[in-house]
Amino acid sequence: MRISKLPLCATLGLLLLNGCAALEDDVTVGEAIDDATITAQVKAALVEDDDLAALDINVDTRDGVVTLNGEVDEQADIARATELANDVDGVRSIQNNLTVDQ
Repeated sequence: MRISKLPLCATLGLLLLNGCAALEDDVTVGEAIDDATITAQVKAALVEDDDLAALDINVDTRDGVVTLNGEVDEQADIARATELANDVDGVRSIQNNLTVDQ
């Protein structure tokens, strides 16, 4: 079952705020903003793909390394999410922890 997509601007704004709020002492503001921007762009790419249940995929970024967590409908969705994330500028690598919903 697909859920209608949330307004993209509101979603991206929340992602940016969450990224900036999670600053640690060893992370500069610039790095956090860059990571938050990458996270927002990856999430936006996932939301724009009609075949993915993007709301079930959690995206985190640290130093350009994107981590994907959650459950997807089928194995092909794991590969598709990786492909979409990899197309975002600034992504250095992807840690894909997605699993297929049984």
